[in-house]
Amino acid sequence: MCKEHVNGFENIGASLNNFKNFHRDVKCYINERDGQLFIDRFRNLADTREDFYFDYEVDVDNSLVRAVWADGIARRNYAVFGDAVSFDPTYATNKYSMVFTPFTGVDKHRRSITFCGALLSRENEESFTWLFKRFLEAMGGKEPKYIITDQDPGIIASVANIFKTARHRFCMWHIMNKVPVKYGSNAKDFPDFLRNLNAIVLDGEREADEFDRRWAEILADYGVGPERDWFHEVFKIRRQWVMAHYKDLIIGSVLRTTQRSESENSFFKKFENILGTLVEFWKRFESAIEQQRHTQKNLDNDNRHSSPKLLTQLPTELHGSRVYTHELFEDFHQEVISSTSGLSARGFSEENGVEITNLKDALCGKVFDIQYNPGTYQVTCTCIKFERCGMLCRHILSIMSSNGVETIPDAYVARRWCKDAV
Repeated sequence: MCKEHVNGFENIGASLNNFKNFHRDVKCYINERDGQLFIDRFRNLADTREDFYFDYEVDVDNSLVRAVWADGIARRNYAVFGDAVSFDPTYATNKYSMVFTPFTGVDKHRRSITFCGALLSRENEESFTWLFKRFLEAMGGKEPKYIITDQDPGIIASVANIFKTARHRFCMWHIMNKVPVKYGSNAKDFPDFLRNLNAIVLDGEREADEFDRRWAEILADYGVGPERDWFHEVFKIRRQWVMAHYKDLIIGSVLRTTQRSESENSFFKKFENILGTLVEFWKRFESAIEQQRHTQKNLDNDNRHSSPKLLTQLPTELHGSRVYTHELFEDFHQEVISSTSGLSARGFSEENGVEITNLKDALCGKVFDIQYNPGTYQVTCTCIKFERCGMLCRHILSIMSSNGVETIPDAYVARRWCKDAV
């Protein structure tokens, strides 16, 4: 760093030992005043930026026990992308054994985004209750639709106490991450077992009773009996973490896929340093958030100055390419393509101006009912893809196309997936 600043090693004017001694002196100074330096830094940000939120508590010895912060960008992002929030207190970050507890979501590019950061010295109901109250205060009292956490009893109690409208779900990734240990990753048939289990857990279109039946079949096929009680315990709480049992939500906001969860875990692991100071943690956090936002800006720029390849001549696909981010459009144009074939009418009726069409989908072999009002463009489908994913399904797109609708009705363009969302 110093070399770059003075344009070459020959201009530094100090030896390696000089720098080692300077680093030692700085560390000594920080260690003596670490907590106060950390608090002063955040106080200064809160005093100089109206949109910066910060709160903290100290114990009887005047030692920092918890802190929470969110800057203006994070709070504005939450206003748009805060429909579902993940809370994950699993990152040890400093020599005081304080745990970093980020609140994260998914942005319009389907990438993890940080809404709020916090440090806790104790992981108990009192600490979580304090933190959740401050989080809602930072976000103007707006609750997420869903909050996703692990199964910690203190978190469960605090969520129930503080969040009045948000629905609590358990993190699918955390649960499935335990499967290798609970089953035995060295078992010869483990890869097949895991593949079959993932197939039903990650299938958002599977019906609840179908999931229950298939889960029982898989456990029976692989000899998972009552003695392996973990599998039976997580099945009992399946309504809290299995997609087939809660379809009325936007999957893109909530479902923590393996790829995204591993990426998020890797991102926050950068902060882990059990010998580090609070000041060092803050600098790591600041740098990582800058990196996260730089990546988001690059994606925004790419979306503004490039267009995805269109695969049909349908005007709805063109409209989707203009309003949706490239990442969401990848899925949408597949729905557009699928709307042009493989769907056959199995019935039609009309009631109070609403057209009811029964379509059989060759891709899954199921029949779906689409209710469409030509006068208001109101439409629903029993596949509930829009409710789950925030975009119209192939069944609805087929009906709209046959009715001459050339653009996606405003009511069915989910803002969180739009290029201009924020």
